[in-house]
Amino acid sequence: MGLSPSDINAWGGLRLLELVQGGHRNDVWQAKLGDRLVAVRRSGRSEESLAWEINLLDFLAGHDFVVPKVVNADNGQSSVEGIVVQDWLPGRAPSTKEDWFHVAGELQRLHRLTVGYEQRPGCAAVHRLRHQRRSVDADLDALPDEVADELLTVFESFESAPVAVVHGDPGAPNIRIGDDDSVGLLDWDESRVDVTWHDLSNLGEQVLGDAEHNRAQALSHAWEAANGWLVEPDYARRRLNELRRL
Repeated sequence: MGLSPSDINAWGGLRLLELVQGGHRNDVWQAKLGDRLVAVRRSGRSEESLAWEINLLDFLAGHDFVVPKVVNADNGQSSVEGIVVQDWLPGRAPSTKEDWFHVAGELQRLHRLTVGYEQRPGCAAVHRLRHQRRSVDADLDALPDEVADELLTVFESFESAPVAVVHGDPGAPNIRIGDDDSVGLLDWDESRVDVTWHDLSNLGEQVLGDAEHNRAQALSHAWEAANGWLVEPDYARRRLNELRRL
């Protein structure tokens, strides 16, 4: 999903430098706005879904989370035709056990803060998918019936699990550790209200007890299979096979 100068002319003086993340869902470019280093992303989400994400970032910044600040277009809009410009978040990827426990602590602070937060448009917590059928990139009606039922059995086992806003993809590329050990969280494209174990199942260090970790791994495999079935089919089928081996 490339970008051309005409795509970004709502931000006067914005210059693309290089593609830093390309994938099935979003491309992210490093760019400059004057002397200001920024990230440019074109989202495929609906206008309502993208507005929810931007409002969430404002909310989290107001509660001392380190998140990218949105740079409004010249007309004051926070996004234009799915394009969002944000300040470049400095720092390094987590690399030590201590780093990962800091990350887990910040994710758990996110979860405590956002209990009862409004659901992102078009999303559902996994235990509601038998009725709602779609969330993020997951479309249960696009799966073979037997696979959908297999995944729904896993999802429904989490009906009583804690639910709040989840980042949705807290892998090392989406985290920045600052010089002061602060934890910055990038790329909120998959954020939504869901079972909080989504965020704690695949960090660089195990942060849950063994029983909880094993259940969280099953949830992660099931979700990744459902969420990637259409956009990353090989990956999704690999995660389904890992679920079946548990």
